[in-house]
Amino acid sequence: MGTRIGAMRGLSGLIAGALALAAGAATAGAGAQLDTMRQGTAHEAIYCIAGSGNDRLAAGVPNLLFTSGDAGATWQRVTEISSPSAYLGCVMTGDTALIVGQQGVVLRRDAKGWAKIDAGTDARLFAVDANAAGRAVAVGAFGTILTSADAGRTWQKIAFDWNRTNDQGFEPHLYGASIESDGAITVVGEFELILRSTDHGASWDIVHQGTASLFDLKVEDSGIGYAVGQNGKVLRSRDHGKTWATVETGVTANLLGIARAEDGKTLVTGLRTMLVVADGAAGATPLVTGDIATTWYQPASPARGGGWLVGGHTGRIARVSQN
Repeated sequence: MGTRIGAMRGLSGLIAGALALAAGAATAGAGAQLDTMRQGTAHEAIYCIAGSGNDRLAAGVPNLLFTSGDAGATWQRVTEISSPSAYLGCVMTGDTALIVGQQGVVLRRDAKGWAKIDAGTDARLFAVDANAAGRAVAVGAFGTILTSADAGRTWQKIAFDWNRTNDQGFEPHLYGASIESDGAITVVGEFELILRSTDHGASWDIVHQGTASLFDLKVEDSGIGYAVGQNGKVLRSRDHGKTWATVETGVTANLLGIARAEDGKTLVTGLRTMLVVADGAAGATPLVTGDIATTWYQPASPARGGGWLVGGHTGRIARVSQN
């Protein structure tokens, strides 16, 4: 494979790369309502929002951790656990919440409360996902893949021969992960890499490669999947991530997050950009609002009253809905 994408080496590279690209002009757009629920400072950022039932979780930097019991209408700061690390990815499944971040940090919450988990790595972890059966996957810097069979209580590092993906044996950063109810795992990262495993990480298929880094993905049990990344890249799968096709977005911004809705619409967030993609549509619809000029990270759905919850720069948590 070609030259390594130096700008994407680590969290600072990821953010710098996002800020270096301006959103492209959209040919058409839909009106949107953006309601701020929490506003922080210039040095804060909310990198992920996750939800289960009426419970919501938002996490970011510096050491920001919030929960909501009313589908995101109000938020409370979590103070009973803390870490000096940045929180970069999160997921909620039933009563269990998992958060991952810098220095291999893993936080876990269940009915007994919060706990720090030793995942056996000090690599920066960018993303985590889990299913109702207790299977979980986390991915991060330099090809780090971790799996869990007990809802995140313990973790195992997965070995992978990176010579299969590039002729120099580089270990690409992996930025996104998704796990289906049957345990099938899909991960994405640098070089537009998409890997898929159906045996809990024992073996992997390389299903897609390209040039753009991919920063987030979601594959549902229905078979529909989306992956997003650099330069307005959106890929869609209709077969559980086995094959992927490009969705034309009309933007050049880095796209950083995905949230699905029950009506088959997908919110895509990024640098000064929000897009809605319908499963049956060939392209994407930009959301147009005068208050969207910030960088938005991993969103969640649904929010109370409909729409999606989004987190971004300045520690902002907001609800966005399409008019």
